[in-house]
Amino acid sequence: MSKIQPSPLLRLALRLDAGISLVSGLLLCAAPAFLGVRFALSPTLLLAVGLICLPYAALLWSLAQRTHLASGGMLVIIIGNLLWADAALLLALGYGATPNAWGQAYLATHVVATTVFAILQWLGLRRSAVLSARPVAA
Repeated sequence: MSKIQPSPLLRLALRLDAGISLVSGLLLCAAPAFLGVRFALSPTLLLAVGLICLPYAALLWSLAQRTHLASGGMLVIIIGNLLWADAALLLALGYGATPNAWGQAYLATHVVATTVFAILQWLGLRRSAVLSARPVAA
């Protein structure tokens, strides 16, 4: 697995993703019942998402501060964002939930934001300097 020196774009993308995840996580944890009624989504689901967002935000912020990153680890983050966007899209379309218009808009925001973060992180990863490559053992 190769190590990279994160590009400024990758650091920015990680920080933006961390900031949005933190704010979203705090809101979802603070008011899952209130938001559940407004979005016609399960408060339990919203709380679970909030609880996932908080450590995820901390991880991303920590990664953004490092001088070296594993490129494979960054690919996991990027793929995770794309899977998160897919899950939100499925919920918005009525698979596993029946959100109202506000809930669909909320989920659409997740789809767009996580897709944009994945794209920015991918572009930032491609602009990052490769530091070393570990040979694969036979």
